[in-house]
Amino acid sequence: MSIIIGTAGHIDHGKSALIKALTGTDPDRLAEEQERGMTIDLGFAFLSREIAFIDVPGHERFIKNMVAGISTVDMAMLVIAADDGVMPQTREHLDILSLLRLQRGIIVLTKIDLVDADLLELVQEDVRETVRGTFLERAPVYQVSAITGAGIEQLRADLLQLAGETAPRPDRGVFWLPLDRSFIIKGFGTVVTGSVLSGSARVGDTLELLPEGRLVKVRGLQQHGDSVNDIAIGNRAAINLQNISKEELQRGDVLATPGTFKATTLMDGRLHLLKNGRKELLNRARVRLHLGTREILARVKLLEADRLQPGQSTLVQLLLEEPAVAMRRDPFVIRHYSPAYSIGGGIILDSAAVPHRRFDQKVIERLRGLENPDPQETLSAALLGHPFTPRHEVELHALTGLPPENLPGLLQQGVEQKQLLRFSIGGRNVYLHVQGYAQLQQRITATLADFHKREPLRPGMSKAELRAQVGGAIAPKLFDLTLTALVQAGSVSEQPQWVKLAQHEIRLNPADEKMAQQIITLLEASPFSPPEEAALAGAISCGPADIRRVLGALQGMGRVVRLEGELFFLQSVLDEAEKRLLEFGRTRDEITVGEFRELLGTSRKYAVPILGYFDQKGRTERLGDVRRIVIV
Repeated sequence: MSIIIGTAGHIDHGKSALIKALTGTDPDRLAEEQERGMTIDLGFAFLSREIAFIDVPGHERFIKNMVAGISTVDMAMLVIAADDGVMPQTREHLDILSLLRLQRGIIVLTKIDLVDADLLELVQEDVRETVRGTFLERAPVYQVSAITGAGIEQLRADLLQLAGETAPRPDRGVFWLPLDRSFIIKGFGTVVTGSVLSGSARVGDTLELLPEGRLVKVRGLQQHGDSVNDIAIGNRAAINLQNISKEELQRGDVLATPGTFKATTLMDGRLHLLKNGRKELLNRARVRLHLGTREILARVKLLEADRLQPGQSTLVQLLLEEPAVAMRRDPFVIRHYSPAYSIGGGIILDSAAVPHRRFDQKVIERLRGLENPDPQETLSAALLGHPFTPRHEVELHALTGLPPENLPGLLQQGVEQKQLLRFSIGGRNVYLHVQGYAQLQQRITATLADFHKREPLRPGMSKAELRAQVGGAIAPKLFDLTLTALVQAGSVSEQPQWVKLAQHEIRLNPADEKMAQQIITLLEASPFSPPEEAALAGAISCGPADIRRVLGALQGMGRVVRLEGELFFLQSVLDEAEKRLLEFGRTRDEITVGEFRELLGTSRKYAVPILGYFDQKGRTERLGDVRRIVIV
């Protein structure tokens, strides 16, 4: 098993010197770092094929780089110089390690050659008091000197043993590697490095670069400095990418399984403020959000409070100023915008959130469901976060963080218990929560009811108009399935051109009823050659809007049918035409347009649309220039 150990601690406390003493590699790779004797950016070294170190800067000006490095480690090594003791960045680094939810670590007192035994004992007591109540409270404390070598061999041996005892990071079933470096190697091209936090990848694989959403191909791989054919969770990896330049990459980008994650500017989470924080946090405060290896400016919308005091916790929505990606339960840290200092941190609960109103109890209950350790509750809450969006298994891995080997069983259990619905869309199974399905049905009927209230004389809405007004980015097939279910239940009536509530009836006022009778009289006067809309309006002396409104009402009432070419026929006239057609069909199987025109005593202008109506109805079937008459 491979693990990654990150250093932490105040500037000039000997972190880089310790790494060099343990591994033989100086993690300060930049010329400026060598000249100034100060770590500025992340450094990397390997103790063995299983253990990698990330060395972070200790100066407060480079906390951004420190968080980027420490966010991807499995274990922390808090370094404190014996001649200095606990310093400001010791405390802030410890806070950040705790906010990032690290569970395992050790404490190393360096520069013991510079102090006597009494001072060393006092420093150790101070350290123990500092880490009280943190994940390092019971961590072993090592005393070493990188100069004399004292304690180094014992520390090295214990690290190898501790690595074997450290529980592996849970695998999400998808590949996930946040980038912390990119550079050019002559003859190879662009290379990126990072820690594999989930999944695996092989040479030749295609990965997705996020948040850009660009597909890139893996040309070559290194694990802990050695060329390999594949990399897996826990590895420090270097990836040679094809067809992309160094300038197109930046720290904080993520390489992931294609099609699994989408960039967003809205994320929901649980935020905890540090107990020793300097001041309260107000709603919509602008902060520096550290997520993975990236720093993003964001605002914090407090969902349950107007302000948050140090030590308090609340559900929040993070409003990012640029798109980013995250997996559910990823930790984050927030720092004050200016001057920069750590405020708090937490975990992401929904990495693809939608806008929320504050103090919305339904939203709060759903997010608390995502915090719930019960996997079925987590699954339900994830689906209800986007109630009209069916999700396939891979998406649910990303949304829930549930182990991939458990998810199929949980989905099947949800279907059997009638909590989840399973559909086939695009050739694969997708899932929807029954409450989301019920909400979608309710929204469809409510949209139709509102339409009927606004347009009482119109027969109904087109399917396209209805789907657009229902909203929610509904998949077309899901919308069709839901509408069909409502029709079968008798709640909705669907016609070729419109959809309406089954109980909706059109009622005309006296003036419109008078106009309707005039229209019917005119249509009856020339049944198979009816006047067009403009002629009807002229004959009745009314405006186009009025004639259109009443014609629409007559359609909805089933008394008039509009055919191709904006022609209006009485339903009784079309019934008569069908009767004549069937009589003709008793002796002949087929009929031409000319024969049908003579049968009705009309012109081709009217005969063709009527035949089109019968084609749609299934009474005729077009075969080239003739129609086959279908007699049931």
